[in-house]
Amino acid sequence: MAYLPLANILHHKLRTALSVLGIGIGICMLVTLTGLTRGSLFDSATRWEQIDADLLIYPDVWDKDVVTMAGVGVEDKLGQNILARHGDLVERVVPVFLWRLEMAGQVHLSAGVDAADWSMLTRLEAPGDGRLFAPRASWKQYKLDLEKRQFPAGRPEEAAIETDRPGDLEEYGWTEMVIDSRLARAGKYRVGQFVTTANHRWKIVGIAPAGGMARIYLPRQIAQHLFGNSEALSTMFFVKLRPGVDAETARRALAAPRVQVAPISQYRSALKEKWGVMFLYVDAVNALALLIAFLFIMITLHTMVLERTREIAILKANGAGAFFLVRQVLAESFLLTTSGTAVGLALSAAARWAINTYRPLLTVTIEWQWIVTAAAAGAAGALLSAMYPAWRAARVDMTEALTFE
Repeated sequence: MAYLPLANILHHKLRTALSVLGIGIGICMLVTLTGLTRGSLFDSATRWEQIDADLLIYPDVWDKDVVTMAGVGVEDKLGQNILARHGDLVERVVPVFLWRLEMAGQVHLSAGVDAADWSMLTRLEAPGDGRLFAPRASWKQYKLDLEKRQFPAGRPEEAAIETDRPGDLEEYGWTEMVIDSRLARAGKYRVGQFVTTANHRWKIVGIAPAGGMARIYLPRQIAQHLFGNSEALSTMFFVKLRPGVDAETARRALAAPRVQVAPISQYRSALKEKWGVMFLYVDAVNALALLIAFLFIMITLHTMVLERTREIAILKANGAGAFFLVRQVLAESFLLTTSGTAVGLALSAAARWAINTYRPLLTVTIEWQWIVTAAAAGAAGALLSAMYPAWRAARVDMTEALTFE
């Protein structure tokens, strides 16, 4: 009679389909929401971990807010001082100016970086499509070019020059940017296209493969002037140590007043600390969705037991014991939850494809640990949701059921 549980659940096809779908939606929420929240958040950490640097230097006033910092923070001369004093430990110090820009309907943390240092943030020598912004893209050079255009024969000593006129930067080609391929795909951007953001018109001169620190790269000194009102302050420094230098030893040696020196690897833990509460909310929603799904299964099984009271009594009359009846109800529950789990995993794969296709800036990471968690949740739910209906089936009074009209 091994086929009996399958026959019982197939007897009511619509009810079975709804039960399987209910479990599937719960499993899909568990896998997809978990993969979306953790995937999108840790995508940033993964990209930062690709930076060709060992240490990060930033203002100590930001402390735990390092994952959201932008704007001016440290003086550029600090990097020069570090190289001068600790050249035996430090191979390279790269200043970066961070600023939030909106493109493709989403706010991104752009990185202002010198063209010569761009490879540290991306581990690439050049964009895959187009080119990098001009190596001489500095505010000082821009002013010199502007002066030459206005005073071709030489600038009079007493002449004053205005360098903040709207359109000058765009007109002379200084507002250039490089974006990554995911942003280009999301916004349908192409090399040579002009975009307007942060009240300035920018020309996209290159599209780099995704995976670098940021999705948008700007000339650092231009970004400093436009957004930081200073040509001598950056947001942070990335420090690459010489081969063989211990990171902790270098961190202590580079310690200075009003700045924090931390390993790049701590950025992921800082993200968790800053946004970890979001994981609790998502896990709570997932737990509630699964609870509702399995309560639905419990009601379904209980209803099936009540509807089959006479059949259960007949089975008892033919020698079926309590263990046999409990086993039948458990088997029905496991068939429903196993099918629901399979449907949920299939829905998760479809949801991941849809998100990656239509919202390419979001990252859904479906890991094996969450698939195993979903399967374990399904098995536990099958057992728990079947306990009461199985108990009711085992306690059916054979005489009363058979004599009831």
